[in-house]
Amino acid sequence: MEELKIAELEDRKKELKKKMEEAKNLRDILNKKLSELRKKNNELKDELKRKKKEASLHKKMRDEINKEVAMAKKRREELNKQYGEIRDKLGELQKKFFSDGVSLDVLYKKRDALEFKQMTRALKRKEEEELIEKLASINKEIMERENALRNNQEFKKYLEMEKELKEESDKEHERVRELAGRAQAEHEKMLQCLSEAREILNEIKKIEEEYIITKINADKAHNEFLNYLNSIKGIEKMIEGKEEKEKGKKIEKEKDVLIKKAEELYDKFKKGEKLSTEDLLLLQRVGLI
Repeated sequence: MEELKIAELEDRKKELKKKMEEAKNLRDILNKKLSELRKKNNELKDELKRKKKEASLHKKMRDEINKEVAMAKKRREELNKQYGEIRDKLGELQKKFFSDGVSLDVLYKKRDALEFKQMTRALKRKEEEELIEKLASINKEIMERENALRNNQEFKKYLEMEKELKEESDKEHERVRELAGRAQAEHEKMLQCLSEAREILNEIKKIEEEYIITKINADKAHNEFLNYLNSIKGIEKMIEGKEEKEKGKKIEKEKDVLIKKAEELYDKFKKGEKLSTEDLLLLQRVGLI
């Protein structure tokens, strides 16, 4: 480097300036990207926070509804138990009321079985006639017993209670189904929010990884920029030194020329030759007169 001429140093400086600008531009581009990544990362973190909060709200709602489901199920079980007890009481009254001890429920089942057989099986004429007779007999017995029970106040009371309990139980069952559906909907919304939160978290991790790589490259570009800048400053000092040195040499050379000229004039002066005012000033300047 010491042996390079000023022109060569200027060329080297120009080359380094170009590389320094390239490093600066790359650094600025990467720093801009870092800013964008930070902004995106903050936006995603805010979105992640919202999704987690939303999931928590759906979970809270689901749990509250499930408590209502549990209460409704308990109420339904109580009603079903009462309904069963009333059904048993009606059965006992029928057995007590009818000497053969056969309840209407038993007769209903027999009738249903015979009707099913009549509709689904190919019967011979005699078999079909016998089946029709049995159906007629059972229907007659059912009608007689229904008429008899309809006039029994105790039976009517329990029958009304059975009807009311059945209606209440059905309503409670429908309430359980409706609440369970709402709880399931809240559960699915919670899962959806958690799924979206996981996707956002994965995106955040990708951005953070990209941020680290970009930061490393930005720092590298900045260090290269500083290295080029320091190299340029070093070359500028070298150029300045060389220029000062050349300037000194030029001054010395000019001084030697003046001294030589002054000596020649002094010889003329000693010989008595006439000198101009300028020549005399030169002799005075170099200290010869």
